[in-house]
Amino acid sequence: MSEVTWCTKRVLGKLSAMTILTTVTDAEAKVVDAVRDLQQPVVGYVQKGVDLAGERLPKVSYPDGLPKPGEVIDSQYEFLTALLAAQYELVKAVAATVAPLVGAPTAKATPATSSAKAAKAARSTKAA
Repeated sequence: MSEVTWCTKRVLGKLSAMTILTTVTDAEAKVVDAVRDLQQPVVGYVQKGVDLAGERLPKVSYPDGLPKPGEVIDSQYEFLTALLAAQYELVKAVAATVAPLVGAPTAKATPATSSAKAAKAARSTKAA
């Protein structure tokens, strides 16, 4: 195979990969936009349900011993954010490690433990 043919195939392969990545990224952006666009109508329908139920149900008080719903949501968001960060570093390290096997450009593999340690430190700091 000539040098020109090899370079042409390499460039076209990279363009194709970027086109695929661009297509995926555009689709992901549309999903995020759809979720954001649906937030207000969903909250509106929930409010209508609350108004309707509020007229028909007896008044109740929220138990003092339970965490507030917003606190549970915030706690779970922090957990998922830390978990996603840990998984991101793990996947990046694994991808860098196997890159030579698939002919991909290599980047130095980094230990996947730093985000796990950071997440643990953040949780222990918050608990204190």
